[in-house]
Amino acid sequence: MATADVFHYATAPYLWHTWHPATAAVSNVPSRPIGLGETVRERIHVGLKRFETTWTVVECRPPDTWVIVTDSGQGVARIRYIVSPLAGGSRFTRILEYRSRVWPWRWIDSSLMRWILSRQSRRALNQLKRVLES
Repeated sequence: MATADVFHYATAPYLWHTWHPATAAVSNVPSRPIGLGETVRERIHVGLKRFETTWTVVECRPPDTWVIVTDSGQGVARIRYIVSPLAGGSRFTRILEYRSRVWPWRWIDSSLMRWILSRQSRRALNQLKRVLES
């Protein structure tokens, strides 16, 4: 799939539920990719954690770079999507940086939560690949 098509799909929060297992729901979002300065409200399920947060797009350079950040009561996070062309397709990279604010999650972040997020991220990327290739 072309780089622009991958970028368009991945940066459209209304489609996140089709490929990312942490996304329980999104709200306040148009039926299109969101750009610089725009926000999305997401209800997230990660392991035993259930919470809502608002993401803001802080960098948007179609068709290759998109960055969102959040600063919720639960903690801070930054997600970077990088889409690069490959022979016959595209490479999609998703980089998550996070830090919990609340104990015991701060303590759990370096072990259990990192393991949970790694597994969930692998599932998300596999699902994204399946969705885009179908």
